[in-house]
Amino acid sequence: MRITIPVLGFGRAGGNRVIAELASCWVDMGHEVCILSRDSSMSPYFPTRAKIIWLKPDGTQAIVNNPDSAEKRLGYRGVLSNLHSLKIGMETYAFDSDIVLANHALTAWPVSWARILARKFFYVQAYEPEYYALARGLNNRLLQALCTGSYFLPLQRIVNAPIYFKYRFLRAKHFVPPGIDFSLMYPKEDSSFSPTGVIILGCIGRNEPQKGIRYAIEAFNKLREAGYKVKLLIAYGNLPPGLELSPDSEIVTPKNDKELGDFYRSLDILIAPGTVQLGAPHYPVMEAMACGIPVITTGYMPADLSNAWIVQTHDSQSIATTVSIMLADWQTVRNKAQIAYQAIQSFSWEIVSKKMIGIFSE
Repeated sequence: MRITIPVLGFGRAGGNRVIAELASCWVDMGHEVCILSRDSSMSPYFPTRAKIIWLKPDGTQAIVNNPDSAEKRLGYRGVLSNLHSLKIGMETYAFDSDIVLANHALTAWPVSWARILARKFFYVQAYEPEYYALARGLNNRLLQALCTGSYFLPLQRIVNAPIYFKYRFLRAKHFVPPGIDFSLMYPKEDSSFSPTGVIILGCIGRNEPQKGIRYAIEAFNKLREAGYKVKLLIAYGNLPPGLELSPDSEIVTPKNDKELGDFYRSLDILIAPGTVQLGAPHYPVMEAMACGIPVITTGYMPADLSNAWIVQTHDSQSIATTVSIMLADWQTVRNKAQIAYQAIQSFSWEIVSKKMIGIFSE
């Protein structure tokens, strides 16, 4: 099959990783895969074996990308310019593709508008209107409306978690989760746990309020005040405004996925305290499980009571109390971590990429 994927641009978010990995797996399966992106985007942070076509504002091909281009615009008008470029690009370079796959609520619009022969799909990786609703300003209100409207377009929708089968304005019948690279995310050789010594807690730093990192930091401070020997590692920093690092906490900046795997393996407990769309996939939860690390979360896939510790949202005390409970029963910690490791095995990229191709072929 010839598969074309228009993207808003490349970045470091989990959704970018998913597209890069799916595209590479499909290439390895013998499919012809092309990603279309505006030339104002950064180069791919996550490598992919798919072909990339960079598009100028008028939709024609650029030789290379230029992230510092003066044509790069922000805000609502910049988004519309980007979408127009993708539409023209699809009509020019993907007219006879078999499949065109939107992967963001905004890219669903040019996929719907494009006059092409391909069957049109929309892979929903999050309910995006909620994220724009959390931000202020007219631009975000307009983008929120565009995202909401995308769920009514005549595209075949595939979601990445069952919670999105019927979620607000979103309806779907097919489900394909994101995958894990088990060559990078794997348990450390000595996976035995011990509550003695300093307990290393960890989280992925994100400054968006809905990621809930504030509550992980507050819980860490409560544990220190209660006399527990704990240290907090925050990957990438990106602290919420107004929060400062306390003693015994440290920012770690992995340079690539290998070092990110090393970060997880350095932890005793991973905390993922997001506050919205519980039940959706969440890479910190999935990757920590693949590395054999116990997880405290507010309830992201594939965490449940059998393989993780589920806490309330917006509740740092719940996190602190859970850590103290874990330290008092380390045998349960070992058991749940092993159950989680077994549960995550079905999320290999080979399995999920084949599942998506199966849906395309129906």
